[in-house]
Amino acid sequence: MMNEPFKQYRELMKSIDQIGELIKPYRQIQELARVHAVEVNKKFAAAARISRVNPAIAAISVSDISKAIADAVKMPEVNKAITTAIGVPNIKKGLNLDKISSHSLAIEDILSPARKIAGQIQNPSLQISKLAAFEQSKVIEVLKQQTDVWRKLVMPNTDATKLFQLTMPQIQEASVAWHSSLTQTINKFQEFHLLTEKPNIAARLLENYRVYTGFVESTIQRISETKNQKIVRALQISLRLAEVQLLTTTQAFSSIITEPTDDDVSEPRPLDLPIIQQDELIAAIESENLEDDAALIKLSPAANVSTLSRHVLFLVTQCNEVVKVGEKSEIFKPTNKVLEVFADFPWLLPETKQSFADFVDCLYFLFYEGAGKDKLRFLKEHGGVLEPADCDLIWCIKHLRNKWLRHDIDHGKEADIRKSWKELSAKFSWLGLQHTPISQEDFRDLHCRVLIETEAFLQKILEKLIKSE
Repeated sequence: MMNEPFKQYRELMKSIDQIGELIKPYRQIQELARVHAVEVNKKFAAAARISRVNPAIAAISVSDISKAIADAVKMPEVNKAITTAIGVPNIKKGLNLDKISSHSLAIEDILSPARKIAGQIQNPSLQISKLAAFEQSKVIEVLKQQTDVWRKLVMPNTDATKLFQLTMPQIQEASVAWHSSLTQTINKFQEFHLLTEKPNIAARLLENYRVYTGFVESTIQRISETKNQKIVRALQISLRLAEVQLLTTTQAFSSIITEPTDDDVSEPRPLDLPIIQQDELIAAIESENLEDDAALIKLSPAANVSTLSRHVLFLVTQCNEVVKVGEKSEIFKPTNKVLEVFADFPWLLPETKQSFADFVDCLYFLFYEGAGKDKLRFLKEHGGVLEPADCDLIWCIKHLRNKWLRHDIDHGKEADIRKSWKELSAKFSWLGLQHTPISQEDFRDLHCRVLIETEAFLQKILEKLIKSE
């Protein structure tokens, strides 16, 4: 008899696949975004005015980072495909809910990656442990909750018809972003058998999709309930920002997914950035009379640091690519902890000591544990390109974590304790802080400063690697 988790997988993958078919008319939007992904990302960085990312990027003029997607939604052929699929003569008119929920919308001759997975895991002879079955059930439940949300958004009941009519363009774009990103990630997972053999790790690495789904659901509801059109505009921009962030994070994450090195899995980190970013946009639009979306985005510190965070991950992958092309071992190994960093980092926004500790953990796992621990691969003595004097960031991260955030600094001999506090004060001073961070603003400033130093550190490695080749 087929194992119960496999039965559930088949039903789940069918559910995901059906949602994919329902939003198939919108795939032209996704294709447009894919073709212009690099340009969109550059424009996004320019909109945030982070000149330190790359002067060439910062020089690009931006009128609206989402113009390409917005234009695609307005394309007559797209609207025609949408109205044909859901049986609506005119998008502005009422919806035919019977046709929306019709099974005829499922197209059986197109197999998505999700359906391929279902075919591969339905072998009844495949045996798994009770623990693996339990972990698979957790993955199934998390994804099922998401598919239920998206089905409700894409195929509303009678009570939700007005909501669907008011927010159709936003639902179109958001559903494409979620479905395309999720299927891309699941497809990569299948290459390394994560869903069937390491479901606990797979579940952990899918956390940002759960966060994104919840964010979209709550934002769509807020749009439908808000009469103030300025706030509606801010909510819409926050959705588009989250879409760009999810798509670009998935791109970087997919490039480093590999077979897990161990079974170690961390607890999920709070990924609050989309919500904080949304609140900042609302506050900005209420206080500023700005018609340009890019100008409004510049007023969101959260949007700016998210761009910077994603660029940090991009630089990590570039450093690894340069050495691999030179037939050398990658500098930053994709351990389980590093995979978690790639999944979490762009939406991690520390505002407290605890959340800042989560952020420093990410850097520690990426640059210390992931780079060789006591034999750091970016150091010349271990085949790298940097001298110890070039690595102030690394020693700062290590000290912040070991002497302040994850261990008791007041433990040990009195002389050692005084020395540790003195060194900690020096690290804060190096980061531009003259006292121990206390307030929300302190931690936000410290986060941004560390990201700037991190980008500069990686840029230095990359430049030296290129010169050495």
